[in-house]
Formats: sequence, C-alpha cells, structure tokens
Amino acid sequence: MKNLLKIFLLGISLSSCVDLDEEVYSEVTASNFYQNEEEVVSAVMRPYAHLRQVFLNFSTNGCGVFLLQELSTDEAAWPTKGRDGFDNGNWIRLHRHEWTVEDGSFAISWNDMYKGIALCNNLLFDFKDIDAVNSTDKLQYQAELRGLRALYYYYLLDLFGNVPIVTAINQFSPSNNTRVEVFNFIEEEILDIRANLPKKGDIGWYGRFTQEAANGLLSRLYLNAEVYTGEARWTDCIEVSRLVLGSSFSLEAQWDAPFKTDNYASDENVFAIPADELFGNDLQQMFQFTTHWQQREPQFGYQGNGGYNGMVSVREFIETYDTLNDARCFFDSRVFIPGNENDPTLLRGQFMWGPQYGRDGNPILGTNDKNGQHLVFELDVPNMEDGNEASGARNIKYQVEYGAVGFSNDIVLFRLAEIYFNIAEASLRNGGIVPQDVLDAINVIRNRANVPTYQNLTLDELYDEKGREMAYEGLRRTDMIRYKKYTGNWWDKEVSDGFRTLFPIPQSSRNVNPNLDQNPGYPD
Repeated sequence: MKNLLKIFLLGISLSSCVDLDEEVYSEVTASNFYQNEEEVVSAVMRPYAHLRQVFLNFSTNGCGVFLLQELSTDEAAWPTKGRDGFDNGNWIRLHRHEWTVEDGSFAISWNDMYKGIALCNNLLFDFKDIDAVNSTDKLQYQAELRGLRALYYYYLLDLFGNVPIVTAINQFSPSNNTRVEVFNFIEEEILDIRANLPKKGDIGWYGRFTQEAANGLLSRLYLNAEVYTGEARWTDCIEVSRLVLGSSFSLEAQWDAPFKTDNYASDENVFAIPADELFGNDLQQMFQFTTHWQQREPQFGYQGNGGYNGMVSVREFIETYDTLNDARCFFDSRVFIPGNENDPTLLRGQFMWGPQYGRDGNPILGTNDKNGQHLVFELDVPNMEDGNEASGARNIKYQVEYGAVGFSNDIVLFRLAEIYFNIAEASLRNGGIVPQDVLDAINVIRNRANVPTYQNLTLDELYDEKGREMAYEGLRRTDMIRYKKYTGNWWDKEVSDGFRTLFPIPQSSRNVNPNLDQNPGYPD
C-alpha cells in the first residue's frame, strides 16, 4: 500500500476555482485514459494524498486543520519569542479568538478541503466511463471516494458550519447549506456506502477509507451532533462505536506505539494517512512546528529542515498531567546521551522542558536572546507577545528516527483510544455510567501511562484524561466546544464571543462567490 501511495505522496494541488470544465485538446478522455486497474487505483490515491496537505498545511500566513484545532485552544499556542514567530500576528489572534474574516488560515483550509472535494467529484464523474476495472472493484472505489469526500465535509462542518455541498463538477458559485444539511449529507453518504468499503484485513486495506474508518467518522459525528444540529445522538454514537470495537483493533501496550516510525504496524490505528521519509514527508511539519532549530542535529541527528521554534504548551496545560509519573508527559533530553537508553529513571514522554542536552552530553545552546546560554525550556510563558527563545514546553509525540532525512511515521486520524473515550462520554451524557468494558479499556490507557486507574469516571475527569491522551492529535478545539469551555478564559485569553465556535467563511472566497453568506457574528 505504501509503495502504491508513493506515486502521489508529493501531493496534488489544484486551482481553487469552482469551474472544473476542460477544453480537450486531444483524444485523451476518461473513457480511454484509464486503460488498466493500476491507472484507476493511482487516480483513486490522489484525494488520499491530498489529506496530508489538508491536515498539516502551513505558511507564515496561515495553516491547515491541525493547527486550527490546536492553536485556538488551551492545549497549544504559538507565542512570539523575541524576534521570532510574530507572523503578522496570525497566531496571537488565533489563540486569543481575535481573528478576522481575512485571516489567511481560513482561506488556506477552506481551499484545501474544497480541492479535495473537487478531486473526489472529478473522479466520481469519470467513473461512469471507466471500464478498466470490474464492477465490484468499481463500486468499492466509488465508495472510497464518497467516504473521503464525507471526511472533507466533516472538517468543513466542524470548522465552518454552514458550507456549500458540492457533489458535481458543474455547480458554479454555490450558496451555503445549513449546518444541519451538511451533517445529514455526511451521515447519509457514510451509511449508503459503508457496506461497499474495504475492511481491515482485506488486501490493500491499510491507509484506505475502510468500514472501520467510516464507523470512526460516524462516532465522532454523532458525539458532536448536539453542537452541529441541536439534537443529541448519544445512543447512535455508542452503537456505531461498538462496531469499531468489534473489529480486530486493540490498544497497544505502550502509550507511544501508535506514533512510532513503524506505526503502520500498530493495531490501535483505525485510519492513518501513509507517509514516507522521502516521498511524503509532511509529518516533518509537526516536528518543525515546535522544536528549536538548535535541537535538530545534536539531539535528533535530523537531516531535514527545522525547527521553527514556534508551537508550545504552557504550564496550565502541562500540569493537567501528573508531571512526575505520567509516562505521556515529560521527555528528559538526557535519554539522548549514549548509555542512558535503558535508564528507567529517565522519562520518555511527549513534552520537552527544562535543560536540553545533545547526544554528546553537552548543553544545547541558544542563539538569539539566549545566545551562548544553556537552552532551558520554561513552562512559564509570560503571554503571547513577550516570550523568549526558550518559552514553553515542546511536543514530540511522533517518534523522530535518529539520523533520518524525513519522517516515515503515518499521520493518525482515528485510533481506538478515541473510540473508547467517545463511548464513555456518550454514556455519561445519556444519563448512564461508563460501561465496565469501556472503563477497563480506559484503565489500560491509564496503566500504560503509569498513573492510577479509575473506579468510576465523571465528565470533568474524562475531559481531562482525553486531553492528556489525545494531545496534539487535532481534537482539542472540538472537545472544548462540546464541553462549553472553548469561549472561556485561560492563560493569555479572555472570555470570547459565542459565535467564535465557528470560524468565518473566508472573505477571499466570498469575494469571488457572492452567493456565500457569512457566519453569524462576523462582519458581512
């Protein structure tokens, strides 16, 4: 599967225009271009490859889904650090919920997702003239494309709410659909195509939108139904989540196994975007977002670019963990020093703070306001504007392979741990208790993190535990909104207006499509 995806792992970039009509200058059309199954499957891979860009796109003018879901929450921030990281104030406004309709992040994410939808629509249109595959495979490929399109729409639903539903290549200047209509479209699409999707264990299933991935998407959709539509769907969330539990996935014995360089072998990952060290190295962005440029070579031996010294977590979030015992928390840089590899007293969590050392045992030195000084990452960050070179804890959840030129870790979108949390929350919100098998599974998650197990669970503790376990996986904003914490105050953010739970429809898109209405609360 990974070899097949390498064909398109460099990413596909289409024009953001809506009009996809082409003037044909040759005899090559859909009916004669796809001559064999390999060509068809290669085409189907295009919207899969595009997912990496949707999730991790980044520039100093804006970002993709992952950073929108993280930097607007209490989990992460991108403060200015001396001369670095201001980037036109984009990250300050995002964290403080002071963004405008013209901020580039919204245009980048919006355009990326509609490019993905256009890829799916174009191929679905072509399929009516394709005879290079048998009818059974054709049905499966069409189901996969519709499933991917539904996933793109899920992100649009979650981030922007009232978005146009475009299912054909000749829909020009579409108007908004309501959030309820988009929710219903996603649900109906998944239910209609689910039986035709591949299943775990089928040939070539890994990295594909499978029946289990479809159920994972429905689990997340139903968990947030009350936010999206005003009508709770707790029972539906529990039932579809149980379908995922009935598949042959299992929790890993180690907390970080789903994020190792060989995480394609993890039985915990329900749906991941395949990556490649050379041909699909988008995951390096996650490493670059947070690490200091001085860490790259002496600590990790990393041969690529980075880091940006940007994204951090502050004390307020870090101390939701048991910082002394939770295996998911502190990463002691002394583990890099030869001879310390198996020292059980040195923790190997996901957050780096405190003094930083290289593999030679020497201190990592700063270069700007900490020039020549030992680089000691500080949990106490003054605010979004007055940080220094060492401000904030740095996240390295995905394993960095020593000496690598890129990242081969696959990007995890759905994993089994989330499904257990979804059932637990839906059960509590539905007036019940956490089922024993689900509580036992959450205690497996606690055990592997080396923290005490639960006898029972409250919603507040479940919120905290999910935040600890799923940190930096692009879920925090959605969870905070559902728990009614997103517009509250934290660290360097005051209480924000309720309409901020939706991002604005990008003004650049409204400029070219006058039929798009702005979300309530934003200037028209």
